[in-house]
Amino acid sequence: MIGHAVRGAAEVKGESALITFEPHPRCVLDPANCPQSITTLQEKLAQIERAGIDHAIVIRFDRELSALSPQEFIDRLSAVMEIRRWVIGFDFAFGRGRTGNAEWLRSHGHDVVVVPPFKIDGRDLHSSEIRRLVTTGDVVAANRLLGREFEMSGPVELGAQVGRQLGFPTANISPQPNKLVPALGAYAGRVVAPEGDFVAALSVGYRPTFGGTELKIEAFLLDFEGDLYQQRLWLRFVRYLHPDIKFGSPEELVGQLKQDVADTRRIVTH
Repeated sequence: MIGHAVRGAAEVKGESALITFEPHPRCVLDPANCPQSITTLQEKLAQIERAGIDHAIVIRFDRELSALSPQEFIDRLSAVMEIRRWVIGFDFAFGRGRTGNAEWLRSHGHDVVVVPPFKIDGRDLHSSEIRRLVTTGDVVAANRLLGREFEMSGPVELGAQVGRQLGFPTANISPQPNKLVPALGAYAGRVVAPEGDFVAALSVGYRPTFGGTELKIEAFLLDFEGDLYQQRLWLRFVRYLHPDIKFGSPEELVGQLKQDVADTRRIVTH
C-alpha cells in the first residue's frame, strides 16, 4: 500500500501521506480484545519514513471519532489537505458503523486505488498470524511474513549489573505498554545503536536463576565496549535459541551464555 501511495503521489504531482490511528480502534471499541502492537507508534513512524512517505498523520482514535459519519470524517481531512487520490486496502472501511468504503468514496467523486490482499505461498497475510508466531518464538517465520526482523526498542535502563558480574554486560530495555513480546527465551539477533549495528545475543525472561520476578529484555552486544545507558536501542530478533532456563548455579549459566554467543555469531554473520 505504501508503494502504491508513493507512486500515486508522483503521478498526481502531489505528496504522499499515510494516516494511522492511535490507539488501535479495537482497543477503544472492544477493549477485551485489544491486540498487542507488532510495532509501537514510534517504531511504525520510523518504518514509514524509511519507506519514503512524505507525511505521517497520526489521528487519536476515540469514541467521538468512531461516531463520525463517512462524510464528516472526510470533511475533517479536507479541511487540512487536498485529497487527490485514496490508496486503501481491499477491506478498508471507515466512519460510523464502517459505512464508508471504496464504493462510497467513488460514489462521492474520489479517485480510489484498492490494493488486493497480499499473499505469501498462496495464503492471505494477516497480522494475527504474525502475532501468533512471535508469541510462540518462531521469529524466523514471523520475519518472513513481516518482510523484516521483528524488533523491540527503548532506552537503555540501569539494571542490576548481574550480566556484568558474570562477564556478559547486557543492555536492558523495558517493553512498552501493549507491545507484543516474543516467547520467553534466548535469541540470536542484532542491535541498532547510535554507535552502529551489532550482532547481539538477546534474552526475554525473568532471570529465573536469580529468582527474578520482573520481565527483562536484554541484549549482549558482541564486539562492543562502551556505555549505552539511556541511549535508545533497536533490538531485532533473528532466531530463537532456547527457552528461559533456571540453572543450578551461575557457572552453568555462564556456560550457556558462552554457547549462546557462539551460536549467535554463527547464525547472524552467515
